[in-house]
Amino acid sequence: IYCSTLFAVDNWCCDIYHLSYLLDLLKLLYHTPTKSYSNTWTVVQSSRMWLFVDIYNIIGYIMRINFKETLSSFSSFLYKNQGWIFPVIVLSALISLSTLQISGTSAGIYDYLLGKKPVNLIAGKPRPIRSDEWVVTTPFAVSQYNNGMPAQSKNIGIGQDMSIVADAPYTDWSMLFRPHNLIFFLLPIGFAFAFKWWLLSAGLALSVYIFVLFLYPRKYLVASLLGSIMLFSPFIQWWYQSATILPIIYGLLGIVSAVKLIESRCRRTAIYWSIALAYLAVCFALVMYPAFQLTIGLVSLVTMLAILQGRGTLHLLWQRRNLFLIFGSIILAGTIMGLFLWQHSDAVKASLNTIYPGHRNISSGGFDVFRLISWPLSYLLLHDNNSMILGNNQSEVSNFLLIGIVLVPFLIYLSIRYKSTFSKLEKSIIYISSGILIFIAIRMFIPIGDQLFSLLGMSKIPHERLFIGLGLINFLLLLVAVSRRSKKLPKKWWKPLISIQQLIFLAIITIIFSILIYATIRHYNIPNIGPLESVAVILTFSVSSTLLLSSYEQLRIVGLVGVLLLNILSTYMVNPLYRGVGITDNEFSRYIMDAEKKDNFYWVANDSSVLSAIMVASGAEVYGGVNTYPQTDIWRRYFPNSTNVFNRYAHVRFLFDSSPQKRSLSLIQDDSFFVHISPCDEMLHDLNIRYIASERPLKSSCLESNRGRIFDGKRIYIYTIKNNSTNTRE
Repeated sequence: IYCSTLFAVDNWCCDIYHLSYLLDLLKLLYHTPTKSYSNTWTVVQSSRMWLFVDIYNIIGYIMRINFKETLSSFSSFLYKNQGWIFPVIVLSALISLSTLQISGTSAGIYDYLLGKKPVNLIAGKPRPIRSDEWVVTTPFAVSQYNNGMPAQSKNIGIGQDMSIVADAPYTDWSMLFRPHNLIFFLLPIGFAFAFKWWLLSAGLALSVYIFVLFLYPRKYLVASLLGSIMLFSPFIQWWYQSATILPIIYGLLGIVSAVKLIESRCRRTAIYWSIALAYLAVCFALVMYPAFQLTIGLVSLVTMLAILQGRGTLHLLWQRRNLFLIFGSIILAGTIMGLFLWQHSDAVKASLNTIYPGHRNISSGGFDVFRLISWPLSYLLLHDNNSMILGNNQSEVSNFLLIGIVLVPFLIYLSIRYKSTFSKLEKSIIYISSGILIFIAIRMFIPIGDQLFSLLGMSKIPHERLFIGLGLINFLLLLVAVSRRSKKLPKKWWKPLISIQQLIFLAIITIIFSILIYATIRHYNIPNIGPLESVAVILTFSVSSTLLLSSYEQLRIVGLVGVLLLNILSTYMVNPLYRGVGITDNEFSRYIMDAEKKDNFYWVANDSSVLSAIMVASGAEVYGGVNTYPQTDIWRRYFPNSTNVFNRYAHVRFLFDSSPQKRSLSLIQDDSFFVHISPCDEMLHDLNIRYIASERPLKSSCLESNRGRIFDGKRIYIYTIKNNSTNTRE
């Protein structure tokens, strides 16, 4: 700070004399003085003297500054470069938070579960329901980092291909198409983890920003607001992970690349865009979460066609050059994906042949309409006491604030009544978006078209996962609503607010939100919402929505700000602010790391996903925990009659019984099962399992006695299995 100030005010020059004392001062601040550092007090006194002299000079410079001229120059600079303001803010936040190792992980829950004070928790609280993050992706990422990031992890059962499903860094050429994980090769784990966390946020906000400016150049404020709205949507925050956010990023950037390719007049430029399109297509494919990818892919494809139609360039799609480049992109992307699938064929086949999710089949229709219309009450999910208040856990019932979809009939009416205020592009987006909404509604509520949906791959998608497609459509409709042609706002700006048309719109929209909110409250029997709170929520949504239908852009932007505030109020406490990674910052993890240096035996946890996750993150060889695809060589050998149980993506939990009749598997839910087994079973000896970590005492002649040990505040029993074993076959 001292040196920067001198550079700024002293004609951008800092003389050597000042620097010498500055360096001495920094040594004093950052290093403990030793006995040999005899002139410490002299350095302090001298540094203080020159610091006071420079403060005196700085005050003199400040008094001669023309603040009016400086402010005018600064304002002119911002105006000329206003397109960079939002990206600079986003990237500055990314760098700052990453430097401080702050992220939104819920790994702080390990502190609570181990009886440890969460000293690294800065704000908010960890969310148990976010287990996909703190039980799955975070332990995998930390484990990979601690083990040298192998492509085939030997620490999970008999080995697990980390390129399939698991969102973790690994050493392989395909990591070039998973750029969000490359940072782990460059920075220590704390910085890399935080950078990846906020990179998803920055990527989402900036991809929306780029997309909006592509369609509406110089609409910087609108683009910034819509990027923020997308980021703070309840669905995004409750499902905050790569599998949710990356499909949207690649979908939007893919639309821009495809349209640029088709509309480009320069052959060389078109080739560059075709390469970019192929790269984005591979990145999109390697997300490997079809439930979100298929929906976003469908909406993105139709949106691209709508944009080309609206811009009058759809005919260019059929030009020989463009067809050649598009097919070239498809062939290039297909070749890269084919090479990846061939290289990882065993893991891919195992994943595709699973009962869950591989062979999952969901019929059309039957979705609970109240799950869809409950989104105005998303703010209730912030409180843990309300975790099941809307019929399911917070993640499953979370949705986007679908204000744009509510406005569809009004936008259609306005586009017919006031044709000149809507461009051909905007009409195209409105009408085609309406068609997609009808298509999704049929899938969710009407039991027809199973063959068509199966052909499109949508029979594998749970109905609630379609919300991500609704969110993207909602964004497009908000964009059209706020960006259409505007009239000049009169000096008496309040008069348009009380026009007959606006009052009619307000009345109708208020009725719509009243129906949505009161129907939800009554259906789920929500007791803690009083009349005043209900009216406040209804009016807030209604006023913001009505402003978006105004003929004046300034009022529409006010409405968009209202939508942003509603999103922030619904999500500001979803994810905490936490310093560091957390999962390995405890005594139990350090104990596991020390034990791993002594031998290579395997560990299992007794009925504890928490202990399994910590052991995996600590670099131990572990059976159990999360298997992203079934390790069939193990399970078929010891449980030949339980294929319907183990053949799935699953959280595997060992449950030790001193005298079971036979070893067995039992399904807990679609993505988890128990392994019932005795500590004396020969299976443990065969698999080289020697250690059992348990949160409760176990009794068995095959275990060395153990009174348990206190780790941070939690008593954990660590047992060593004796050599003797028995056979309790299934």
